[in-house]
Amino acid sequence: MSQISQIRRCYNCGAVLQSSDPTKEGYINKEVLENGSQNFLFCNKCFEMERFQPKTNEPVVSDDILTIVKDAKKKDALLVYVINLFSFEASFSHKINELISGMNILVVANKYDLMPKGTNEEETREYVAHRFRAEGVHVEKDNIALANAFDDDTAHTIIAQIYELKNGKDVYIIGSKLAGKTTLIDSFIRVYKNLSQSNIVSEIYPGTGSRVLQLPMSSKTTLYEIPDIPYNNSVLYGLDAANTKKVYVTKPVEYTDITIREDEVLYFGGMAFIELVEGKRTQLRCYFSEAMQFKRHSNKKCEENFVKAISKKAVKPYCSKIKSVKDLDVFEIKVTESNYRDIGIQGLGWFNFLAKGQTFRIYVPMGVSIYNSRPKIDRK
Repeated sequence: MSQISQIRRCYNCGAVLQSSDPTKEGYINKEVLENGSQNFLFCNKCFEMERFQPKTNEPVVSDDILTIVKDAKKKDALLVYVINLFSFEASFSHKINELISGMNILVVANKYDLMPKGTNEEETREYVAHRFRAEGVHVEKDNIALANAFDDDTAHTIIAQIYELKNGKDVYIIGSKLAGKTTLIDSFIRVYKNLSQSNIVSEIYPGTGSRVLQLPMSSKTTLYEIPDIPYNNSVLYGLDAANTKKVYVTKPVEYTDITIREDEVLYFGGMAFIELVEGKRTQLRCYFSEAMQFKRHSNKKCEENFVKAISKKAVKPYCSKIKSVKDLDVFEIKVTESNYRDIGIQGLGWFNFLAKGQTFRIYVPMGVSIYNSRPKIDRK
């Protein structure tokens, strides 16, 4: 009598699942295959790819924002892009970047005053230009304005740059929530002179349901404030007020040097942690809020122990949304360079290290973005 049995395949890649040869496709641990009653099984390779995501998260942008940006491009308008210099690297949307590529852009790098004392202005402009280039958006270094709090002098300077660059066209201001875009607009209103016959108005933008502030720049041109790009991929999103106050940087950041080994993890409070999976002892130069508590631990059961520490409030500041290991996204970064690099967590801060072929895993609240970049602060 013949017996028919169903061959099980990897839900992701479709390879026939087998537990005899780890070097061949479709390999899965024998106990998982034999005891796996669920319909959806992953081979070991695909499981790792799904668990340690190769791509980071990005903000979810509404159709209204995209419609307004499309109009700005059609008009050949000047786009003023406001960023929070302390934490902007993972704030981009690829949909917006595709639209604004090739546009006339002025970047206002706000909160330069939060950078460590002695930070070089020209190097900072080059870094910002590099990050935009990495996102597929070319910005001239001379078109990057560094700004502190938007006092009247800063507002006057940026308005002068806008008039110089706009070439008789409209102006659209865009930026992420908490970047300082609204504060910049308020400064404009305080110091600019309305030489037209039109009034400042706030109206529903055509083809959208979003209300947009409109400032007349001349009798023929207008400045439009595009709605905020969401910050739903930041650790600050949905954080309670007490921990937000501890995480949010409000004065010049000072670094802390901490060394970790291959069998250790480093907690960034109860917000995130990093594991040195492979590599020699590595010194991390950490740029975070002064309220951040750094703690080193063994990498054994690192996720479970991190969640327990949060539940007991043994780490501060902490993300109360993390109640189980399922509330953590995990990213793996294999470093191939042999120079200094940054790894950052959107809205939280970053650490700098000398790359020597290490492999890191970064554990963050679900939905939060990370990034890997050349150094923001040059170590000389």
